[in-house]
Amino acid sequence: MVAPMLGNKSVPSQVQVIFSVMLAIVLLPFVPFHNPLAIRSNLYLIQLIIQEVTIGVVIGFAAALIFSAVQVAGEIFGMKIGFSIAKIIDPSNQGSSGILTSLYTLFGGLLFLYLNGHHVIISALVDSFRYIPLGSSISFGVAPVLSSLVVKIFAIGIKISAPVIVVMTLLYLSFGFITKLSPQMNIYFNVGFILGPILGIFTLILSLPLFRVLMTNLTNDMGFDLIKVIRALKGT
Repeated sequence: MVAPMLGNKSVPSQVQVIFSVMLAIVLLPFVPFHNPLAIRSNLYLIQLIIQEVTIGVVIGFAAALIFSAVQVAGEIFGMKIGFSIAKIIDPSNQGSSGILTSLYTLFGGLLFLYLNGHHVIISALVDSFRYIPLGSSISFGVAPVLSSLVVKIFAIGIKISAPVIVVMTLLYLSFGFITKLSPQMNIYFNVGFILGPILGIFTLILSLPLFRVLMTNLTNDMGFDLIKVIRALKGT
């Protein structure tokens, strides 16, 4: 429902349900049943189901939160280059988004699958049963961990878009100095509208290796971040 890639709104609900059932069957041998639960009543069973759904939703939301750093970088790219005014239909959020946002989301999704990020999420599901056995209580002190992830997301988004931010800021400063020295030239309206997007796209292409490195680090750290979330749900 909320995990990256599979939780995308463009994925049909039938596919999500079938994949969830298959994943549950695959994970069943890894769930410890050393102390079988004593189901005292239907109300207690419903409580257990709600608790497990809550744990899964929090883990998926944390993974999606980490993955959204790519969308933050795409929005910054669009604003600095001047492409944010161009919007396209984005089925993932049932609305419109910038061209560069959709492009970087696609790049990030492909790198996420290439780096086995989906395996990290499945491993986190297995670890959730190990840290929080069936029937044990959960803690709701996970908010500080999620807030730290939000800070990390914005930091990584700025790192990904740092080359474009630096180059475009220097370009606009140069235009500002030239316009101040010679207002009659009106260089920004004559040159800036053409040179700005071209230089921005060129810088974006050159920064793709940096994007791959940061996306690799983000995916590799996702396992540790999800473990922190699970431990916070446990209350440790």
